[in-house]
Amino acid sequence: MKRFILLLTATLLATPAFAYDVENLRPYPQTMNEKRRIVIDLPQLEDEDRARVEISFSKLLEGSDCNRKWIGGTIKEGTIEGWGYPYWEVNSNGEIRSTLMGCGNTPTKTERIFGAREMIRYNSKIPLVIYVPEGLDAEFRTFTTPGGFQTRS
Repeated sequence: MKRFILLLTATLLATPAFAYDVENLRPYPQTMNEKRRIVIDLPQLEDEDRARVEISFSKLLEGSDCNRKWIGGTIKEGTIEGWGYPYWEVNSNGEIRSTLMGCGNTPTKTERIFGAREMIRYNSKIPLVIYVPEGLDAEFRTFTTPGGFQTRS
């Protein structure tokens, strides 16, 4: 019962009307497992149940040729011990993998190379925190649907 009351109090305190203060991220350590913290502030939406966030990690590669490239690694969800807040951790050594097509004399370019992607629930009331290794960046994009479910019989 004590635990339920503490959880209810923490929930009410953690969900003020204006979301959260980005500067006050006390539950989230600056670094975790030698990875740096990246915080994404999602804007409040009218109907957040219709939205999703896709998160990924990336690296800028100069001198890229015509081959398709990606970064090896995974994204794992975790929970801050004692707080219950979610975070996502990128597990990657930053190694770039590539197809092996012959490119001929095509000019090289600078391009952003992406790793694994994860689709998660949209929630503007708490920060979206991603821990990434040095040399990698966190990426995100949001998706919304215009309406509810459609029924077919």
